[in-house]
Amino acid sequence: MSVANNHIYVLAPSLAILFLAGLLVVCWLIQRQQRFLLWLGAAYALAALSLGFRSIAPFEVLNRHLVTAGTLYLLGTWCLAMSLAERRHVSTHPRAALLVGVLSLAALFYFTHVDPNLWFRLHLFSFGTGLILLLPIPAVFKNERPKYWLDQALLWSYVTYAVLTMLRPLLTLLLGYTELGDFLHATSAYWVITLMSTLFFALLFTVLMCAATIRETIDKLRRERDHDTLTKILNRRAFYETAQQRLADQRLYPIAILAGDIDHFKRINDAWGHDRGDLVLQFVSSTLQRNVRSNDLVARFGGEEFVLLLTRIDLEDAERVAQRIRLELSSDSTTLPHGPKLTMSFGISAITDPTQLENALKEADELLYGAKNAGRDRVHVIGRIYPDISFEHTIPMGEIIELPLGR
Repeated sequence: MSVANNHIYVLAPSLAILFLAGLLVVCWLIQRQQRFLLWLGAAYALAALSLGFRSIAPFEVLNRHLVTAGTLYLLGTWCLAMSLAERRHVSTHPRAALLVGVLSLAALFYFTHVDPNLWFRLHLFSFGTGLILLLPIPAVFKNERPKYWLDQALLWSYVTYAVLTMLRPLLTLLLGYTELGDFLHATSAYWVITLMSTLFFALLFTVLMCAATIRETIDKLRRERDHDTLTKILNRRAFYETAQQRLADQRLYPIAILAGDIDHFKRINDAWGHDRGDLVLQFVSSTLQRNVRSNDLVARFGGEEFVLLLTRIDLEDAERVAQRIRLELSSDSTTLPHGPKLTMSFGISAITDPTQLENALKEADELLYGAKNAGRDRVHVIGRIYPDISFEHTIPMGEIIELPLGR
């Protein structure tokens, strides 16, 4: 196939899009869980092949293989829709997309070979292409809107591209290009607009997708750094960092600190095994999270020790929260189906200004150990007087170790 020298430049956009496809595939190989990068790379590759063929093929050859080129372009369009759908966790409605694609190709064939009509061919194919792109959009808007500006920019850029694709022939007419030659030739205004708009949005989508991927990778690393691996709640370091942010907001006062510790956790591990001990930690963590609000914090400080920071709450209500957690844990019959109940002890202190965090934690910890010494499975609150009763004098040791083995 010979290519006129004055037409070679029209291959540049297709080659650039093909290069972007390769770049996205490399990014996907590095971040395999980001499958939308692979779909976007496939969309670019298919579109580049179709556009490149359309750019250099003589008119007679193009007419013979127009349906093939159109098929490649529609497949690329569907892959682009799949990229957005994969990212936003919605469906592309593949059956509807297949129906639109078949009808678009049928119109392309009919108005090329049976009843040649360039206007109908362009308008119907462009409309079908844009419609395939728009199929996932209703579900995207129905779901939760993107939180980050990168995702919002990506979504609206995608919608803009879909609408422009549907209206491209009409827009070309509005620009004053009305002769058939303005649409047929590879150097025509219509084709140059098609190539340049496709390249522009391909660059835009690539930048936004890669930026969003980098941001998500950083967020994932931050979550892994800030959260306990087993229980998925804040670790000690992240608790201190986040607590300082809460304490700086005067609207969140009064604030209470709860220090909690699972009773007899070592004996649970010894009798039931560490796997059951891990289940106990996960169950306690989920119970704590269920009983707090969005501005409250739950953290694992290590081993079986947990700390809660409760906002807009007085000591009396904080005690109610602790008692509710304690009763919910002790009423569970699945985590430890036999033997003594799963129980937890708490110490509660108050914070009235940002400088009191360390002291409040120390006070809550001392109250917690007071609750342990007083018999466990209880809540001690700052400012109240509790008898200093040694644990060993209240519960016989034999009663503690009667846990079933082998489970």
